[in-house]
Amino acid sequence: MKKETSESITTAEVEYTGTLRIPGTKEEGAVTLIVRLDNKSVRLNLSGPEFKDMNFQIGSVTVRNLLKYDELHFITSDLPIKDVDLQWKTNIARADNSVAGVIIARPNKHKVVGEVGFSLVQVK
Repeated sequence: MKKETSESITTAEVEYTGTLRIPGTKEEGAVTLIVRLDNKSVRLNLSGPEFKDMNFQIGSVTVRNLLKYDELHFITSDLPIKDVDLQWKTNIARADNSVAGVIIARPNKHKVVGEVGFSLVQVK
């Protein structure tokens, strides 16, 4: 039996917004997560004093479509510090169009450590 999915979630670009603190930073900042699940594309727009002029890369994007939510995992490099990789594990709920996730600092020479949870809501 083929699983039905919402057309707007799987083929459209969807924006989620909220605030979060990235491991290695002291302050929270506003974030917009822009996803398109069908082609596994992810963009992050960060605002706040700690995120000004940051250049980072997003890679290793994986998507799993499950019954009640979609799992989206990706890795950012050079955020917040050059040579620091962060693993982002998110669940995008279909019932309320929200995102719950955790950012995990991977081992690095700068000693940036920790896990930070966050939640975002869909921009209507």
